[in-house]
Amino acid sequence: MNLLDLGEVILLHGMDGAPVVYRGAPLASRFAAYLALPGSQTEVDGQHVGEAEVSWLAPRIEVHGFTRVPARFLCIDVAEQLLLDQAAHIDGLEVSRLYRTGNITSSPTMVADIGGMVRRALDIHDRDPEAFAQAGARRAFAAQLSALLLQCHLQAAGEPAVARRGRPPLPRREIVRRGIEHIQRSLRGEAAFSDIPFAVGASQRSLNRAFDDLFGMAPHQFYLVERLHAIRSALRSAAPGDTVTGICSRFGVWDLGRMAALYARMFGLQPAQELSRAVGGKPSATGATSTRRR
Repeated sequence: MNLLDLGEVILLHGMDGAPVVYRGAPLASRFAAYLALPGSQTEVDGQHVGEAEVSWLAPRIEVHGFTRVPARFLCIDVAEQLLLDQAAHIDGLEVSRLYRTGNITSSPTMVADIGGMVRRALDIHDRDPEAFAQAGARRAFAAQLSALLLQCHLQAAGEPAVARRGRPPLPRREIVRRGIEHIQRSLRGEAAFSDIPFAVGASQRSLNRAFDDLFGMAPHQFYLVERLHAIRSALRSAAPGDTVTGICSRFGVWDLGRMAALYARMFGLQPAQELSRAVGGKPSATGATSTRRR
């Protein structure tokens, strides 16, 4: 069993024997999500948990589970206030749905994205126990993961409100303007990037088309480029005692390995080298493989 407590979210990767009957309930002021991994035959309150489903548990509501064969699972415990704060900014999401215990039928892709994010965080922590030591990294991970869980609720409720018929389409430049505004809020830690369709009021397809027309890239790529430049600026103005981990956590980076690879690909040197040059008072050249900002 692998447990990672990040405060607002707690992650658990475990395995049940078989056959096993169990019962339990989330603590007060906490929600929980249960994902049965491939090969499992698990039922929660008599409902099979499939690959396109998340078993959603409301605070203090007891559930009963049954595992027919040895089953691997992921469990996500989320602070109630975190979800409520995010849900308040999502058009079309009924907060009352969050307090209904039962299976959420989403999509295999969405559930796989949630599971992949949890497993990646557990792997990173195993390799580096200090990876989530910074509050910024913990908050960013919690916001991203809870945003995905809320998207599952939206999918289960039907088509997101941003794609409803009857709403006049936004001009593409307005979509981009709102998108950039949301991206900047995300970089300041004021919003989760994954909430961008709801913040803009447009479908993901419309967002992708608008950003591709103006910048030749999808919103997520634009966000990554902006974040790398923001991190670079912070590294170049670092003071003695600053660390790469501390600086990156300000911008919601919790997967330092992936970020460092992207940084080196764009600027031709590692973040640690950039920091060392800045603190040492040396000019920070970008190298021959640098990419000019759009």
